[in-house]
Formats: sequence, C-alpha cells, structure tokens
Amino acid sequence: MTREELDRVLELHRKLLAGEGGQRADLPGANLVGAHLSGANLTAADLSGADVSGAYLRGADLFYANLSDANLSGANLTGAYLRGANLSGAFLYDANLRSADLRSADLTGADLTGADLSGANLYEANLAGAYLSGANLTAADLSGAFLTAADLSGADVSGAYLSVASLRGANLGGVRTNWLTRMTARGARYLTDEQRAQLGMQPLPRVGNARRSRSTTDLARRLAR
Repeated sequence: MTREELDRVLELHRKLLAGEGGQRADLPGANLVGAHLSGANLTAADLSGADVSGAYLRGADLFYANLSDANLSGANLTGAYLRGANLSGAFLYDANLRSADLRSADLTGADLTGADLSGANLYEANLAGAYLSGANLTAADLSGAFLTAADLSGADVSGAYLSVASLRGANLGGVRTNWLTRMTARGARYLTDEQRAQLGMQPLPRVGNARRSRSTTDLARRLAR
C-alpha cells in the first residue's frame, strides 16, 4: 500500500469517527511493513492478518481494533492505546509495548517472545496460551490477567503487579522476580507450590495431608465472626 493510499484510508476513518461520513479503515492482510502510524487514530479498525512488522505506532489509538493474526514483530507500540483490542494469535516478537494500555485486550495465543512490556497496563487482559518467553514485564500491571497455560519462562516480572492473576498451568521456569513482585503476587490464583516458590511465596496451608481449599478458608472466616 502506498503512503497516499494509506493517508486516504486514515482520513476516511477519521471522518467516520467524527460523524462526518467517511468509512472504516478495513485493512485485513494489508502490507504495512515499516509504516509510520505514530499517533494515528485506528479505533475499531480492521487490521486482521496485516503485516505491520517494524511499523511505527507510538501513541497510536487502536481501541477495540482487530489485530488478530497480524504480524507486529519489531513494531514500536510505545504508549499505544490498545484497550479491548483483538490481538489473538498476533505475532509480536520483539515488539516494543512499553507503557502500552492493553486493558481487557485479547492476546490469546499471541507470540510476545522477547517483547518489551515494561510498565504496560494488562489489567484483566486475556493472555491464555500466550508466549511471553524472555519478555520484559517489569512494573507491568497484570492484576486480574488471565495467564492460563501461558509461557513466561525466562520473563522478567520484577515489580509487576500480579494480584488476582490466573496462572494455572503457566510456565514460570526461570522467571526473574524481586521483593516487590513477591509482595504483589499475593492473591494470584491457581498457583502450584512450585510456582509459589518461584515467586517467593509460601506454600498453601494444609490440613493434615489435604490442601486447604478456598471454600474451606472462607467458611472458617465466616464461622470465626
């Protein structure tokens, strides 16, 4: 796609969002390799399957955009607004997502190997089955995030906030943490004793040989009142 064609699509999309007619940016499968889209407003745009590798999307507005199966490897998405965006199956290898807003984004099965997510907001994001091996998640907000069967091996989650995150079946081998992570991981759900040990947490209390269940604990608290 030429720069002129892209500018035309963006202008029509801007008009649509402003209620001035226009039309939605429908760019499924488009070739946008290395495109300069910093600050672009692509709210609810369709970029599914597009090749956006190496593109500049710093500060871009991709609110509820469809980026499923898109190639965003090496893309610069620093500070991008991706709240509620569909990034399922997207290829984000080595992408720069520093301080990006990914609240409630769908990242199921996405490849974020080596991606920089430091300071990113991933509150209640769906990262089930995502590949985060070697990713930089320092100071990221993963509270309430769904990380079932995600691969976090070798990731750096120092200072990350993991409260009430679901980590059932996640691979945490070689995860790097610090004291802050160990504090804020409290309340993370579905952790095995091995995973809790990796995050510097104490094993779950046991009653005899049986692990104390959440329902049992809740009942005990109610009876103690």
